[in-house]
Amino acid sequence: MKPSQALVTGGAGFIGSQVVDALIERGWAVHVVDDLSTGNTRNINPKATFVRTDFAHPRVQRWIALHRPAAVFHFAAQISVSRSVKDPVKDAETNIDATLKLLEAASRAKVKRFVFAGSGGALCSERMRLPANEMQTCEPASPYAIAKRTIEYYGAFYREHRKLPFVSLRFANVYGPRQSPHGEAGVIAIFTLHMLHNRKTRINGTGKQTRDYIYVDDVVRAVLLMLDHPDLAGPYNVGTGIETSVKQVHAMLAKIIGYKKMPGRGPADTAAPLRSALDASRLTHDAHWHWDVGLREGLQRTVNWFREHDHGKRNMLSRFRFNKGDRAA
Repeated sequence: MKPSQALVTGGAGFIGSQVVDALIERGWAVHVVDDLSTGNTRNINPKATFVRTDFAHPRVQRWIALHRPAAVFHFAAQISVSRSVKDPVKDAETNIDATLKLLEAASRAKVKRFVFAGSGGALCSERMRLPANEMQTCEPASPYAIAKRTIEYYGAFYREHRKLPFVSLRFANVYGPRQSPHGEAGVIAIFTLHMLHNRKTRINGTGKQTRDYIYVDDVVRAVLLMLDHPDLAGPYNVGTGIETSVKQVHAMLAKIIGYKKMPGRGPADTAAPLRSALDASRLTHDAHWHWDVGLREGLQRTVNWFREHDHGKRNMLSRFRFNKGDRAA
């Protein structure tokens, strides 16, 4: 029997590559599209087919039309909140216009499941009752967040009028193996790699800002559950509902690693909410999902992964290109 085909955009990235691995374990034939702007070829499963290109390229739409995959998992995006603030037009070109073309191609090809990587953290505001559920009014404070919400509206349109089984999963702050320490949401990876090499860490703002940290394995399980429940429309929060401050994360990692230095201070990110946490009880009710990996265990697993893939070699440092300006929170 011919295996079902899936397209994974951003399939060389942190979350997307681990979804690819899980799909292949299930027996799927997976086609990865990634321009490697943030992804890495080391993350690509050798059993997947890979094309290095932007998901906005017309060849991706042609591939969908030709192969008519059973599922599309859309993880590729412009992921920098600060960059979206500086250039909202460019952000919209990628995160809205190009994604809309992907939705149209999937609709025409009669794709049976379209899973969109939303962002609960970006849509959440400290003015909301926390942990925030999906019924509360979103307050997107950046072009990045506006784009995420806009695609949810378009997804609802395509679901209702084009019969495309679209679902949006609003991820909390995902962390774990393969996360790049270059990115605004990669605070755990940034701290971990700096501490392992005894480099000075930096906390932006007071360090009291909170986030809902969810381990990547729990996120991947939520994504695959959308295949088992094709009628679920969402949006669905994927988080623990637990707030943890950046200072607490720093202290926990320092204890695990044995890091003794005090963190430096940097300017606060005014585009980011001070507090964030997601109520995922709707996903628990509808798909029987619940997070399994607590923060301490997840941090230990993450540290172990960085240690295993570094071994004191220079390639990890050069791979991630440390700069003094790397953001730590």
